[in-house]
Amino acid sequence: MTEKIYLLSMNNERAREFFLKPVSYFSQNLPRYFNLSFLLDSAAEKLGKNQLKDKNHLLYEANYSSFSNINYTIQVNKKSNTYRPITLIHPYLYMDYVNLLTKEDNWEKLKARFEYLQKKVNGRIICSSLPFDAEENNKKEYALNFWQSIEQETIKYSLSYTHLLKLDISNFYGSIYTHALCWALHGENESKVAKNKNELKKLLGNLCDQKFQHMNYGETVGIPQGNVISDLMSELLLAYIDYKLVRKMEEIKKDIDFKILRYRDDYRIFTKRLEDSILINRELVLLLQRYKLNLGEAKTSQATDIINGALKDDKLYWIEHDPVIKLTTDKFYMLPKKLMKETLEKYKEKTLKPEVFNKFFKKYFHNRTYQATLQKHLFIIKIFSDLYPNSGQLIGALHEFEERLSDMDYADFQNTGTGIEVLIAILVDIVKKNPKLTEVGVKLLSSLLMKIEFKEFDIQYLGNDSQIKHDFEIRFAYINSVNNKLSQSNYNGYLEVWMQRIVIKNLTDETELTKTYIENSKNELVQLCNSVLLKGKITPLFNEDWLKQEHRLDINKFIDLSEISKMPNLISSDEIYLAEYNSMS
Repeated sequence: MTEKIYLLSMNNERAREFFLKPVSYFSQNLPRYFNLSFLLDSAAEKLGKNQLKDKNHLLYEANYSSFSNINYTIQVNKKSNTYRPITLIHPYLYMDYVNLLTKEDNWEKLKARFEYLQKKVNGRIICSSLPFDAEENNKKEYALNFWQSIEQETIKYSLSYTHLLKLDISNFYGSIYTHALCWALHGENESKVAKNKNELKKLLGNLCDQKFQHMNYGETVGIPQGNVISDLMSELLLAYIDYKLVRKMEEIKKDIDFKILRYRDDYRIFTKRLEDSILINRELVLLLQRYKLNLGEAKTSQATDIINGALKDDKLYWIEHDPVIKLTTDKFYMLPKKLMKETLEKYKEKTLKPEVFNKFFKKYFHNRTYQATLQKHLFIIKIFSDLYPNSGQLIGALHEFEERLSDMDYADFQNTGTGIEVLIAILVDIVKKNPKLTEVGVKLLSSLLMKIEFKEFDIQYLGNDSQIKHDFEIRFAYINSVNNKLSQSNYNGYLEVWMQRIVIKNLTDETELTKTYIENSKNELVQLCNSVLLKGKITPLFNEDWLKQEHRLDINKFIDLSEISKMPNLISSDEIYLAEYNSMS
C-alpha cells in the first residue's frame, strides 16, 4: 500500500511544497490544459516566500479586500438544483497565505496546537480527514480514504457499541465564522486577553482570520472552498470543537462510553445507550451554535444495526439488488467449446498475440457474463440514479459500464441491436440530473462518440444533420444540443467545462456547428479557452484592479496550447481524479 504522509507530520519546507501542488491549490478537477502551475509559478516569481504586506511595490491599492470578484468562483452543482461555490483563489493571495503558514515558527505553532487538541480528546474522537500526501500522487489512496477510515472502522465498532448516530454540519465552509479560527488556535481566553491589551494583531490566528477576510471582500463569514489551506484551517476549528465536546461530556457524565469517527464535518457517534446518543447530539448542537454552525437535519440518522449503518443507503441497495448481475457460468451465451479451445491453443503456441487474445476474451466471453444487455444495463443505472440521485455509487456503476464496452466497435453495437445514439441519450439524462457524475459521465460520453462511424450514423433526430460535413462535427452537434437543454433548465457551468474537453481539438475548425458552440458558451473558463485558441478578446478571470498593471497575470498563459495539441480526443482515466468514488473491494 502507498504510504500516506500527513501534512501535519511535515516540516515547514515540505509543507510549503505540498501547499503549492496544483491539486492543493485547486482541488476541483479541470481538464489538464488549464495550467494551474502557471498561476502558482507566477505568484512564486512575484512573492517568493514573502507576504503581500512586504511587497507593496506590486500593489496599486493596498486595501485589496475592498475589491469584489478578486477570486474566480465556479458554482458546482451539488444536486441538479443546488450549488456549491468552489473558489480559484487569486494566486498572489493563495501564495500570501502559504507563506504565512509555512514560516517556520508559525508552522510549529500550528502543529503544536493540533497535537494538543488531539491529545486532549484522548482517542474519544478520531478524525480521518486531515490532509495528506500519497507517494507518486496515488489517486487510489485518496479515493479509498473514506471507505477505509470511516466505513470499515464503523463495521469494527459494531463489536463494542449498539447505537450509531450519523450527523453532518450544514453548509460548513460557507458558515465558518473567521474570528473562530483565532479562538481555535489560541483558545478563547488568550484571544480575548490579547484583544483587551491591543495585542490581537500579533496572534497567528488573527492573521489567519484576516487573510480569509481580505480575500472575501472583508466578510467574516465563510471561507473559500476547494483548497488545502481552507481544509486545514477548517480542521483546526473542528478539532477545537472536538476538544470542547469531550471536555463537556466529562463534566456532565464522566462514565459515558462513546466513540466518534469524524470525517471533516460528518460525524459518526457510537454509544451503548440511546439516551447517551441523544445527550451527545444535544451538546454538539449547542457547541456548534456557539461557532455559528448548524447540523443538517436531513442527513441525521439513528441506527441500532451498525453494520448496515456503516454503509450509505445507496450502497446497500446496490448490494442487495445486484442490479447488473454478472454470471460466472452463463451457458446460454457461452462460446462453443471448439472455438474457445482453438483460440486457447493458438495463444499457447504463441501464434496469437496476447493483446489479440485479451480482446477476444473480453469481447466474446467477459461481456457475455452480464445478464443485462448494454441498453438494459444503462437503464438499470438510470433507475438507480432516480432512486438515489447524485450517489457516489453511480460513479462506480458508470465506470463498470464503460469497461464493459471498451473493446466494442461500431459493428458490435449494430450486431447486438444497440443504438449508440440511444445509449448517449440515456447517459446525457443521467449526467444532467446527477452532477457528481460530471467527469466520469463526460469521459464515457467521449468514448461513445469516438465509436461512431460517421458515414453510417443517422443523426436526424438532432435536427441539424444537414450541417454535418465531417466526423468531428457529430461531437459538436451533440454538445450544442446538450448545452441548449442545460441553458433552459438548471445550468451546470462545471459540466460545460468538461463538455469542452470533448471538442477542444477541433475548436479552430471553422464550421457552422463550431460557430454555434462558441457563440453559446457561457462559462468564463470555457470562454477564456475559446478566446485564447481563436486569438479573440480576453476577459480576465480575476479582478486585478488592486495590482499595478505590470504585475498582473498574463491570463492567456493559463491555457496551455501545447497540452491541447498533444491530447487525444478520447478522455483518459488519468485526466480525472475521483475522490468521491469509494470502491467496495
